[in-house]
Amino acid sequence: MNYFQVLSFVFGALLILTRVAIHFFPKRWNEFELNKAYTKKQPGWVWVVGLFGLLLVAFTWYMHFTAGVPYSLVITLVLSLTLLKSSQVLFNYNSFRQFVERVLTRDRKTLAAINIAALCLGIGLVLIGVFLY
Repeated sequence: MNYFQVLSFVFGALLILTRVAIHFFPKRWNEFELNKAYTKKQPGWVWVVGLFGLLLVAFTWYMHFTAGVPYSLVITLVLSLTLLKSSQVLFNYNSFRQFVERVLTRDRKTLAAINIAALCLGIGLVLIGVFLY
């Protein structure tokens, strides 16, 4: 199993499992998101996770250019897209938290759309891990 296959399986599984948790435990998930993960004041863990994510993306680009794995660019680009969310959480925290609060409490259609897109991406990543790598 190569690095890109592992990334495909791990991120695919995370996307799928979090959507299952959101669907089956909506009140507990909302409580976790609003009261623990994204508190009113930006928690310190956000910067640690952001730095880890940046290092993971940088290492993935390094592996893309050095490992010689066919189609490694696919998972490299997908993983690089996570920097969009990370940058919002790090540098636009209050706006991001307002978005999360609105989606979790009032705008359930947007939450459903996000969950469907994330679930499809998760399934796609698992399938990429099985059939592409």
